[in-house]
Amino acid sequence: MLSEIRKYIYSAPSVRLSELKASETVLVIVDMINGFVNEGALASPRIKNIIPEVLELVSKCQKKNINIIAFADCHKENAIEFESFPVHCLENTSESEIIDEIKDKISAVIPKNSTNGFHAPEFQKLLEKNPQWENFIVCGDCTDICVHNFCITLKTYFNQINRNSRIIVPLNAVETYDGGIHNADFMNISALMIMNTNGIELAKEID
Repeated sequence: MLSEIRKYIYSAPSVRLSELKASETVLVIVDMINGFVNEGALASPRIKNIIPEVLELVSKCQKKNINIIAFADCHKENAIEFESFPVHCLENTSESEIIDEIKDKISAVIPKNSTNGFHAPEFQKLLEKNPQWENFIVCGDCTDICVHNFCITLKTYFNQINRNSRIIVPLNAVETYDGGIHNADFMNISALMIMNTNGIELAKEID
């Protein structure tokens, strides 16, 4: 069954940027920060490996004048989240900074104190100021945590207010980590399937 699910997921077609109206589209980069890529308790080589794909996607969106925003995990020392995860991405440290490869290509960096960027106050303000946004391309990490939580909440929010939306996740530009019983391949497949079941659109890549 798992092999059938994997085959289904990775048979997803590509999505062309030309299908999407630039003014109605935004690229959302989730947690491509030093604390998950280069240093700290949660840094992972698997996540570092998607930098080229994320960079390529950023370049494509820049050429189409598509807005690019990025979430950055940013916690105080007493963050409740540390009851579930090791201490990571403390505010005013290099861990909470966007990686050098993309930091000068982003129009807005949104700090978040949980695994769900949807609830970040700065994102709520952006969403309110940009009612025209209905296409959200979401990349980054971790597929099964922050990407999953944001995409599901965003999609169900639009469903609740009965508003059309496309939440698109390019398979080549999301990743999670390996560690203990957290098997990255399994968690990727599980999260992507759950997202797809909830109306999130999977794409082989963004052309």
